[in-house]
Amino acid sequence: MPNALRTATPMGDWRSFKFVCEDSAGQLGIKDALAAGDPYLYLINDTVGALLESIDYDEEGVLIYHAEKIMVTKDEGQGEEFDPGDRVYWDPTTRLVTPTYNSGYFWIGIATEAAGISDEFVEIDLKGDHAEVEAVLP
Repeated sequence: MPNALRTATPMGDWRSFKFVCEDSAGQLGIKDALAAGDPYLYLINDTVGALLESIDYDEEGVLIYHAEKIMVTKDEGQGEEFDPGDRVYWDPTTRLVTPTYNSGYFWIGIATEAAGISDEFVEIDLKGDHAEVEAVLP
């Protein structure tokens, strides 16, 4: 199992904010999500990021919305692979990332390493912008 927050920069260079969980089922932090086999990226207001610690409904959590290198769960069942520099799109329904553009997906960063078809994770640069659906690729 990979270290989910392997990063080239000190933790102080990550960007985060606190929020109160509005999901009645709570939200899984990275360690608990990895143990359960679940993705750990969430959309909080209009920002996609990773939770460090699991939180229950109405508890305060910390969302990491920018990290130079973070391992995230990818869609391994669709025959997709990433090359360094590929755009990374996040599906808000499955909460998995893909290199394939879809009008309902959010562009959340770029791949920083290659990931093969059968790889469960891909290392990305989580860019930390407000999540927006792209109308047209440039």
